[in-house]
Amino acid sequence: MIAQRFPVFAQGVRDRRKSLVWWSVGVTVYIGVIAAMWPSIRGAAGLSDIMSQLPQPILDLMGASDYDISTGAGYVSGELFGFMIPIFILILTIGAGAAAIGGAEERGTLDLLLSHPISRRQVLLQSAALVAVEALLFGVVIVVTLAIATPLADLQIAFVYSIGAAFGIVFLGVALGWIALAVGAATGSRSLALASTGSLAAVTYLLGSLSGLVDFLHNAKWISPFFYANDGAPLVHGYTWWHGLVLAGVGVMALVIGIIRFDRRNLSN
Repeated sequence: MIAQRFPVFAQGVRDRRKSLVWWSVGVTVYIGVIAAMWPSIRGAAGLSDIMSQLPQPILDLMGASDYDISTGAGYVSGELFGFMIPIFILILTIGAGAAAIGGAEERGTLDLLLSHPISRRQVLLQSAALVAVEALLFGVVIVVTLAIATPLADLQIAFVYSIGAAFGIVFLGVALGWIALAVGAATGSRSLALASTGSLAAVTYLLGSLSGLVDFLHNAKWISPFFYANDGAPLVHGYTWWHGLVLAGVGVMALVIGIIRFDRRNLSN
């Protein structure tokens, strides 16, 4: 039934199911290893003193100004959510978004797909749903793994906070994945979608990190999707839920632009 009503989505799931399984295993193992290191790190003498002696600008650049790394939640926030987990999900979703239409057009398979009774808009929206499901699966893996690791490693992470932190990461992945999808749909180029969206992620991450260091960049954090994904250390203080709406809004606007451009342009030969 799903395959008949949503063929692009169903085919995408079939094509990517093995890679999604391996992604899930890899993320689970990575989080597990980081969590397993906590009991030995927790006992390290002077950890809090070392962090307190670092200048505030350095802590801002590290994204460690909102939590105490000597706590389990602070440690996981720094080791996972400060950089690596966002990078993992962006590799997943930007790659999926860029490949969905731009990649199909570069391979010469998009014309064949559109020869069936399915509109361009349906192709784009079903591809967007696939990106969102991949991001959601990533978030579920994070929540489940942390739920298991927290009592075993005594991380003392509140379950609702782990959901909030995963929520921010999921919407980060969806927003940037949908931007890559829209660029691919608007240009017909997977490589351009990857390059432009990857560059956007890198530049906005850098601007957000430097906002606490450089005076004239003080407000730059407001244009960084990473700020809306994990500002304030969600694992420690809880997620600011309206930030997710901002990321969702960015993604939806990208889809609208992508639909308009995709409907109007001629496909490349």
